[in-house]
Amino acid sequence: MEKTRKYYQELVSVKKDYKVMLKNFLLAFGFGGAVSIVGQLFFDFYHNLLKVNSTDASLYMTLSMVFIAGILTAFGLYDKLGQIGKCGLAIPITGFANASVCSAMEYHKEGIVLGIGANTLKLAGSVIVLGTVSALIVASIRYLFEVLL
Repeated sequence: MEKTRKYYQELVSVKKDYKVMLKNFLLAFGFGGAVSIVGQLFFDFYHNLLKVNSTDASLYMTLSMVFIAGILTAFGLYDKLGQIGKCGLAIPITGFANASVCSAMEYHKEGIVLGIGANTLKLAGSVIVLGTVSALIVASIRYLFEVLL
């Protein structure tokens, strides 16, 4: 047990390069912020220039971001950007699009139905399930607080 702990401590001590950690944090923050700015530009374009109501403009903005991330993934650019931007590109809705398109591309040789159709949401399925369950839990807690208070 002690031998394993010592070995683990040696591994962890080598990985504690705070300059690299700070650089990765700043890159993720910058790329995530850039994705947010692009999303806001799409929203403003739809809402202000095309005079779409804010609910529909939000939907169109999300669809635009997913479409662009899918196209970038199909051309292999999103993965290269993801190596630089780290979680800044993996966390937003664009990361969901990347996971879906990657799964579809990986299984395209198996056909449209059993390949692409069955595997498109393979990686993102857990995100959908966990997001739905957590939304249900939060909504239930909020409902209980509103009823009790």
